[in-house]
Amino acid sequence: MVRASYAKSVPRDLVERAQPIRQAGRTSFMWSLAKIRNACLILLGAAMPAVAGFAVSFMIWLCLAWLVGVAILIHCLSRRASTDTVVLSIDQRGILDHRLMPRHIEWHEIEAICPVDPNRNHIVDIKLRWPKITLAETRWPVRIGGYCQLGYGVPSVTISMLLLEGNVSEMLDAVAQYRPDLLHQTNRRAPLIAP
Repeated sequence: MVRASYAKSVPRDLVERAQPIRQAGRTSFMWSLAKIRNACLILLGAAMPAVAGFAVSFMIWLCLAWLVGVAILIHCLSRRASTDTVVLSIDQRGILDHRLMPRHIEWHEIEAICPVDPNRNHIVDIKLRWPKITLAETRWPVRIGGYCQLGYGVPSVTISMLLLEGNVSEMLDAVAQYRPDLLHQTNRRAPLIAP
C-alpha cells in the first residue's frame, strides 16, 4: 500500500484565492507590417546624415559604421515582418510573449499589471510575485528585470506593443477577460479607448 505525503502548510500570503476564469478564445498579437514599414522609414531617415557625412574625408569610417548599424536594424525588422507567427498571446493559462520567454507567465505568477494610459502608452509593465523563479530560465537581459524588481521595486517584465498589431487597450481588454483583478483600478473602471 502506498501512502501519500501530506503537504506542509503554506503561508497565507503565498496562496492565491481562486479566481473565475472565463473560457473565451485566445487573444493573439502578431507583427504589424505597417508599423515595421514606418520604423524602417525612420531608420532610413536616420541614415541620411551618414550618407551626407561621406563628403568629409576624416568621418568616412564613422559614417560607414553608422550605415552598417542602420542596415543591421533594418534587416532585423525585415526578418520579423517576413514571419507569420504569433508573438504575444493571452489565454486562460496566462501571458505568452515569445520575445521574452518560451513559456507562459501564468496568472498565479503575476502580482499586478501596473497602471497604464492606453491612449498614450505602448508598453505594459508587469510585477511578478516571484521574479527570480519565474524568469530563472530566460535570457540574461530578461532575467535582469527580476533583480531590478527585487532591488528597486520596478516592474520586472515590460511588454511592448509598439511593433505589434493591436495596442495596449486591446491587450488590457484581453487580460480583463481572464483576470480583471490583476489590472490597476484605473484600468478596470475606465473604458479602454483605442487611439
